[in-house]
Amino acid sequence: MGNAINNNPISTLPKRSNTRLTLTALAWFVVLTSIFALAYNQAPLYTSNQNQYFLHGYAQAGIGNLSKDWLANTADPTPVFSFLVAVTLRLFTSEALFFVYYALLMGVYFFSLFGIVDHVFPLRSSRLKSGLFIAALVLIHSAVLRFLLQRLFGGDWPYLLEGGVAGQRLLGPIFQPSSFGVFLVLSIYLYLKDKKGLAILGAALAATFHPTYLLSAGALTLAYMIDTWRGQKKILPALRLGLLALAVVAPILIYTYINFWGGNPEIDAAARNLLVNVRIPPHAVVSDWFNATVIIKLVFIGVGLFLVRRSRLFWVLFIPLCLAVGLTIVQVFTMNNALALIFPWRLSTWLVPVAVGLIAGELVILVGSRTPATLERALKTTGLVLIALAVAAGEVRSYLVNNQWSALAYRPIEAYVKSHRQPGQVVLTPSGIYDFRLETGVPVYVDFLSIPYKSAEVVEWDRRFRQESLLYQRMACDRITEISREGVTQVVLPGDFPVICPQLVEIYRDSAFGLYSISPLTNN
Repeated sequence: MGNAINNNPISTLPKRSNTRLTLTALAWFVVLTSIFALAYNQAPLYTSNQNQYFLHGYAQAGIGNLSKDWLANTADPTPVFSFLVAVTLRLFTSEALFFVYYALLMGVYFFSLFGIVDHVFPLRSSRLKSGLFIAALVLIHSAVLRFLLQRLFGGDWPYLLEGGVAGQRLLGPIFQPSSFGVFLVLSIYLYLKDKKGLAILGAALAATFHPTYLLSAGALTLAYMIDTWRGQKKILPALRLGLLALAVVAPILIYTYINFWGGNPEIDAAARNLLVNVRIPPHAVVSDWFNATVIIKLVFIGVGLFLVRRSRLFWVLFIPLCLAVGLTIVQVFTMNNALALIFPWRLSTWLVPVAVGLIAGELVILVGSRTPATLERALKTTGLVLIALAVAAGEVRSYLVNNQWSALAYRPIEAYVKSHRQPGQVVLTPSGIYDFRLETGVPVYVDFLSIPYKSAEVVEWDRRFRQESLLYQRMACDRITEISREGVTQVVLPGDFPVICPQLVEIYRDSAFGLYSISPLTNN
């Protein structure tokens, strides 16, 4: 990947054979990617959104009975990601590869960000400067910094230096479709290296894996087109970039339009209202997510733009920023739910980390240029120590989180259901056991976290969720009868929940939960 990968990012390499240069670059990629990924830290599998985005792939791979799950048979919002999951499970049967995939994406992000900043500032002019910037990137993205910010401020503060607004970000603790947004950062780097065709493909790849990046890819393409026209004073090269972008995103654009746009206007409106105001207001309602961190991040972007005001990077960042802010203002005044679900503010997921990287680069240049030669060794040693501490802290946190994860109160009942899995089984689970499907391989009636996106299916999800909520709020026997007619065969109840319905037959119990089958008599 250009200067950031084909050269030692810590020192200027002497001339070598192409083979040796390639091997050296690969070695640096592996080493620095590993350091960055270990310091960043990954959560255990089946955390948060993975329970939604892995489901279609697991069902396609034939895991358990998930192919019969209702949600697994709804329209897939991220088909390419699901294909990757399914192929991985079918060919390699190893879930550990998902951690490897994510580490590689982190490497793409790390080296792309290094390359962008190196394009503006001479980071590789000395070992000290490049080393300090690497240390800064690792620390800014470290799990230990997020932990400290969480403890001190809570809320959205843990991702202050790397995340966008509205709880959206490129990275994060889990591997999911949004992780492929790192190719937007790679796209910017490739454009700055005058590899414009590859830059378009990088942006398109991000949108193909996660269609909510279509606006980001379009914004970058528009910026590239304008900058190309400004530089060459010819419209044709700019138009070629636009046509290339349209051609490569056409498949996912057509798929998304066919499956998620158009239909019954009333159902569409109801579904959008449910998504925006019930399921994801922290991501979709500006008044819910606009806080002090948003203002600080806007300041970061402003400072970053000032630092590159004489660089072509200015237009690459400024045009998407104007588009994001403009559409956000329109959404606020119109309260248009369709526009809210396009997430114009999601462009901040890559604007913020690029801006913070530029600020870090400026500070590194200042420190590196003013450090006496007698203190350089001490400063390098300090950077290495901080990196080592960040990696160690990340691994300690990983160990603690994994222990907490395996000790959750619902693990025993999940283990029982998995070991006694039967065809035709559909389980009703209380809110909070979000990984039940993937842990057991058994279909679930509904849960709040994992949702469909096609309008009619969103409305059905809401009906199911209200049905489930009412049942757990008040165990009415007629509701048990009604829900069994929809295919539910078993019910998970908290250990202290009063079991008053004769049609519920206990088949398992531990200190936290009980599993009950629904007697066939309920169908009479």
